[in-house]
This record gives sequence, C-alpha cells and structure tokens, in this order.
Amino acid sequence: IDLPSGWFILGYLHQEINDAGQMMAPIYDNLTILKDYLGNVYWPMFGINTIGVMEPGKGYQIKIMNPFTYSYPDTDGARYGDVYVERPVHFEEPSNTGNNMIIGLPLNSWEFTPSIGDEIAAYAEDGELIGSTTFQGDHIALTVWGDDLTTDKKDGISEGEAISFKLWNSQTGVEQTLEVRWSEGVGFYTTDGISIAGQIILGSELTTEKQLV
Repeated sequence: IDLPSGWFILGYLHQEINDAGQMMAPIYDNLTILKDYLGNVYWPMFGINTIGVMEPGKGYQIKIMNPFTYSYPDTDGARYGDVYVERPVHFEEPSNTGNNMIIGLPLNSWEFTPSIGDEIAAYAEDGELIGSTTFQGDHIALTVWGDDLTTDKKDGISEGEAISFKLWNSQTGVEQTLEVRWSEGVGFYTTDGISIAGQIILGSELTTEKQLV
C-alpha cells in the first residue's frame, strides 16, 4: 500500500485480528498516529494503544511523516484479548460525531500528579462536553469530538473554537479548571489535529450543583 505523508485511510487486510502495535512495526519510526472510528488510538510516541487489535473489514486513519510503501507483516494467526479502558463515572461520554482531534496529556506535563481514578473532561466554548477520560497513572490520549455538520443540531465543537478542560478529583468530588500550555499544536479545535500539552496547571475550584440520582 503506497502511503502518502500526512493522513490516509488504511484498510486492514488480514483475515484475523492482530495487535495494532505488531501490525505497525514496519512503519514504527515513520508513524505519527493510528486511530479508529471510535477515536481510539495507537500512538507510539507515548506507548498508548487503546485500539488494542485491528479487525478484518475495518479501516483506520493513519498519519505518517514521510511517504512509505507499506505491507502488513506476516501473522501467526494469534488472537488477542480486548484492551480494557476505564470509563468515566462522573463526566458523561460525548457523542461520536464522526470527526475528532487528539489531545496528548503526557505524564510529565502535570504540575501535580492526579490520583488514579480522577477524570478529565474537555468542553467547547458553549459548555458542550466534547471529550472525557480517566487518569490511570500514565500518558493520556484524550479524543475531542467536532460538530457533525450533517445535522441541524450543534453536537460537538466547531472548527477553530477554543477548548477548555476540567479535572474531577475522585477522592474529594471537587471539579477544578485546568490551564494547559502547549508544547505542540494549539488549544483550539481542528479536525484530525494533534496537540500535546507541555504544562498542565491546576486552576480554581468549581461549584457544582448536587443532583438527586
């Protein structure tokens, strides 16, 4: 498969599922990121693999640095278990709108270290929740979802709109704002954009209304 530099759609051609990292081994040094339609990623820079396995009949978005003629490596047909991703319990999960951006939150970018189980959420300027994830003691790839222009309702963030972040402390139940300074990319939404935090600073506490559930 002739892959151009930048983004491309890559069909998975094996007839058995295989680990995404194993399949990307021939292109590891040239690969920026691989993502599926659910916003899961294989991101070699941070050793993140939330895709788990590549599946027959599915396509994946791939971004590489330089043009490359790629062939899937041989496989012994081994099967792999699903990757378990801890889902948020405090923040809701955003709608899959069909277009997204990936935010990298490296472990060494935090001025403080969150507790395992704390949750991070991303918001559009109008307060719409566009991304959420749980801190598990490692680097984070946070997927934020853009507006689906084929619907009448605004269901994600618009192109060029600023992104804000909140942290929910799982031990105290308190929400706080996060100030993010970027080492790569920008703090506003671009379809298929990639931004990486250089510094994450804990901001003010937010008052939240208690709701009977």
